[in-house]
Amino acid sequence: MKSGKYQVRAKGHGSESMPMEVTIEDDKIKDIEIDSSGETKGVADEVFNRLPKQIIDNQTLNVDVVSGATISSHGVVDGIAQAINEAGGNAEEWKKRTKPATTKNGDQEIDTDVVIVGAGGAGLAAAVRSLQHDEKVVILEKYPQIGGNTSRAGGPMNAAEPDWQKKFKALPGEKETLKELAATPFDKIDPEYQDDFKKLQKQIKEYLASGADYLFDSILLHEIQTYLGGKRTDLKGNEIHGKYALVHELVTNALNSVKWLADLGVKFDETDVTEPVGGLWRRGHKPVEPMGYAYIHILGDWVEDHGGKLYLESRAEDLIIKDGKVRGVIAKRADGSTLTIHAKAVILTAGGFGANTKMVQKYNTYWPKIDDNIATTNSPSITGDGINLGLEAGADLFGMGFIQLMPVADPDTGELFTGVVTPPANYIMVNKEGKRFVNEFAERDVLAKAVIDNGGLIYQIADDKIKETAYNTTQESLDAQVKAGTLFRDDTLEGLAKQIGMNPDVLVDTIKKYNSYVDQGSDPDFHKNVLGLKCEVAPFYATPRKPAIHHTMGGLVIDTKAHVLDKNGDEIPGLYSAGENAGGIHAGNRLGGNSLSDIFTFGRIAANTAYEDIYYTDDATSGASEQ
Repeated sequence: MKSGKYQVRAKGHGSESMPMEVTIEDDKIKDIEIDSSGETKGVADEVFNRLPKQIIDNQTLNVDVVSGATISSHGVVDGIAQAINEAGGNAEEWKKRTKPATTKNGDQEIDTDVVIVGAGGAGLAAAVRSLQHDEKVVILEKYPQIGGNTSRAGGPMNAAEPDWQKKFKALPGEKETLKELAATPFDKIDPEYQDDFKKLQKQIKEYLASGADYLFDSILLHEIQTYLGGKRTDLKGNEIHGKYALVHELVTNALNSVKWLADLGVKFDETDVTEPVGGLWRRGHKPVEPMGYAYIHILGDWVEDHGGKLYLESRAEDLIIKDGKVRGVIAKRADGSTLTIHAKAVILTAGGFGANTKMVQKYNTYWPKIDDNIATTNSPSITGDGINLGLEAGADLFGMGFIQLMPVADPDTGELFTGVVTPPANYIMVNKEGKRFVNEFAERDVLAKAVIDNGGLIYQIADDKIKETAYNTTQESLDAQVKAGTLFRDDTLEGLAKQIGMNPDVLVDTIKKYNSYVDQGSDPDFHKNVLGLKCEVAPFYATPRKPAIHHTMGGLVIDTKAHVLDKNGDEIPGLYSAGENAGGIHAGNRLGGNSLSDIFTFGRIAANTAYEDIYYTDDATSGASEQ
């Protein structure tokens, strides 16, 4: 091969084009540099750490893909193959060379205080909190890197903080939203929520009467919005709503979770309060660093620095149950060896089952049909393992039939952050005819149903100003997507409409009307709750979107202390659960921004409770509020 530095590009998970520089000397690959800035941090990091080293050390392209990052793995291999061919080599021959040898661990047995199944946000929060209690901690993660679905999360975390939120001005429509909420007929409120609803009505009345123009919020508003936002009826006529005790525990401790994370080193943007799609209110605390990675790397580093034992590529297959008590986990490692962990407490934080389409179809009672080929926003690791482990111990289930579809996912990959993704106040959603068809500020299931009713594929329209409010994207990334044909851009709305096969007059009229609604502060067509920016500054963008499986609200039944309960409502000794692994909070529909509040709050609660149950003393403190 001809020696030199070869500039190539390969497809990644979150980017259409990943620049790579491959250095070839003396018929060997000497160096591989990958510009992964367009990739979602934390999703495919292990690919960029592992594959280049394996390829250089072994001079072969016959390497295994990294589980959970297949696209990026193939992208790296394909890019290097391109460089080899450009240098005059034979990439196909490189792909047939001997595979790198795998290390054999051998069977192991370990004793610990706490074993945690799943190294996503809930699991890492439980691990950090357990380590803060000076306990010995083992974490099992079946994939090659930590993060789970949290690495793919948008980042904003819901927590009412009225003193902070008062610094922001109320947006058009927010006061009207409060009036409508306060006017909810009392007989539509379930009994356990009625006292809190009365108190909230009083708060809203006093705020509106004061004439204040700041962003109002309260713990009670967060509670009632979570409750009403999750109250749903399935196809069989069964109604469900969040369990009051769990919802109340979440909203009263969410701000403590934000402060706890900040103490660990997560930096939050104090200059902006936001909400994801379907969040219903601006109470999102947004990290400065990109998306869920902002939490994962802080928590992961803390665990490593404080002696937590992390076993990657180690799948928990069975619980160890002795005399009715859960006393550990048996796991299978990538090399086929068995890892047996004896523990005083097991915390299940393996997520839901959104990447297990068969399991979704088995339990679904909310959607008329879940297609076999439906995309998912989830990590491929989210397949229901923790729920099945809980069932092994006799756990009860709650709300398994309610599946959340993300209405605005990438049509091909299910990715959340391709295209121009903004706060819902700036959403303008149009169908293939170029017409608006829904209140873009509505809950996720409402939006998903509307998208499905409009053919399943819609477009989000944005201009240059709206683009500036987009989450975690760069102009370079958008330019690459436009070039690849997965995002559309034009200097005129007419030109944009032609690119996506719409009647230009229809789209122009739609945007003209929408802009007038922003000016007047109300939307007579679809009653959008909050109206943000107008769409009028070129260039204009159209982001194609389609529903994808996003969240499974159902899971193991837990109490407010995160004990897993059996069908009689009794605690299963030694077993705890948190996050999407558990059910009962979000009921039929989860509000955007509530999942992060859930995982970090109940992850800590599970750890606190396990500690109390193992080492209870008369002066032991309890609950997530303990810092």
